[in-house]
Amino acid sequence: MKHVFLIFAIVFSHNVLANDWSVPTKVTEINAGYKEGILLFRTEAVHVNPKECVSSYYIVREGDADLQIILSILLAAQRSGSKIQVGVNSNKCDESGNRISVSRVRSL
Repeated sequence: MKHVFLIFAIVFSHNVLANDWSVPTKVTEINAGYKEGILLFRTEAVHVNPKECVSSYYIVREGDADLQIILSILLAAQRSGSKIQVGVNSNKCDESGNRISVSRVRSL
């Protein structure tokens, strides 16, 4: 049983790094309602920034991820004080090159 747990821990920690997931963190700010179909948010922990985008905000853009589902998860996590993990697109920043492009969010 110990070995199964150890293997799970190694695989899980490797998957977090390989999939560009953030560390578990809390949501501190959510900005929604933009006509362009975007959502901006911040977290307590430093952002995962594989493309060296220049902003401190994460961006969720319609077409890159399910904006409504992610907004629901963010609002619930912020309200309850729960932690999330943010999955980012390691291949691009947003269209302006300024924000970190989010592809998924995990509620913990």
